[in-house]
Amino acid sequence: MTQATNKPKKPKIISGVYRITCLANDKHYIGSSDNVMRRLKTHERELNEGSHNNRRLQHDYDKYGSGFFEFRVVFIDIPKEKLTAYEKVGIYLYDSIVMYKGYNDIWPTTNHKAFKEAYNNLKERGVIWW
Repeated sequence: MTQATNKPKKPKIISGVYRITCLANDKHYIGSSDNVMRRLKTHERELNEGSHNNRRLQHDYDKYGSGFFEFRVVFIDIPKEKLTAYEKVGIYLYDSIVMYKGYNDIWPTTNHKAFKEAYNNLKERGVIWW
């Protein structure tokens, strides 16, 4: 008789674009990763330790506290080679490059064609409607 092993399943690695939102001021930080859950946990850990490299995000985290922050995946299963374009679409949609609306400091480097393709793909899928 063989025994079933109760090994915990490895969590599925998901690539995608994520959003960190300060609920107190509705500011957003948009990022992307080929392992989005691990990346979000890293952000959260760095914010809790006071060591996050985005000073404006860290300042608001310290000011308002963890209860006022939301960590979400906004676009999932994005191919690795298209992550930057989808991240740029997210920054555009949430206007997070504008200092009083978000925490992003720079636009990701991607060509306009890739950005347009990502935007149109999301629009066709009904993820965005404008």
